[in-house]
Amino acid sequence: MAMYRWTRLSTQRMEEDWYARLSHIDPEHLFMLTQPESSALKIQVFGDKKTVEQLVRDFGGKMTQLAPEAWIGSQARPPFSIRGRLRIHSDDATFRAAENTGRDIFIPAGMAFGTGDHATTATCLRLLCDIVPHLPSSWRALDAGTGTGILAIAAEKLGASAVEAFDFDPVCIRVSKENAKANHCRKIAFSIADSRSVGAFQKADVILANLYSELLIASAPGLAKKLKPGGHFIFSGVLVSQAAEVSTALEKCGLGTPRLIKRGKWCAGICMR
Repeated sequence: MAMYRWTRLSTQRMEEDWYARLSHIDPEHLFMLTQPESSALKIQVFGDKKTVEQLVRDFGGKMTQLAPEAWIGSQARPPFSIRGRLRIHSDDATFRAAENTGRDIFIPAGMAFGTGDHATTATCLRLLCDIVPHLPSSWRALDAGTGTGILAIAAEKLGASAVEAFDFDPVCIRVSKENAKANHCRKIAFSIADSRSVGAFQKADVILANLYSELLIASAPGLAKKLKPGGHFIFSGVLVSQAAEVSTALEKCGLGTPRLIKRGKWCAGICMR
């Protein structure tokens, strides 16, 4: 399946309006690009043909088809640390040169989503690192909407005995498998699935749900049933303006009141069953 990019120009003063208009887009696929000393705003969304065509119809702009290798379009960033427990590399050379601690993760530079430095993904990684010392010796993770597989890979690197990871997009699953192989992961089972129908998956000690708000709310009842008593539910992809609605939905499913962490316009959260 090909990947497509939607591009539209606007002004920075309209940024909040565009986040609201595009709230249905997975935040890992949405980029707001600005330049110093410029009031311009460049909006990019990466997705399948149907999604991008609909954006063009709704908002104008330009659609471009990308080969999978063209997802990589920027230079590698220096490695960065997550809580001193993980180190994320976007350059294969630095990844191979790193000390073999088992905590280094390689996600190719410039990949369209799931590189670890987006606010949504980075906060999920920090929360996961924080709870690891308090998890059972043999713990399982379920990664809903895995994207590039970075959260599933992190779970294995941090000691998960088994990880199930799924995404609705076949391209994401293919890329996730490639990334897992590059990171020498062998405990992750990837599959194509809808987060609103998760009956086939086993119960987990940790659920990672980096989903946009509407999908997270719709998926919450089923995902909550897959969380073991005392388990941790980590979520992100939520705009600050939608946090209260998401929190209410999770509480209705039997989860505790989430602890929310805000990062600019985005927030993440964690709660327990």
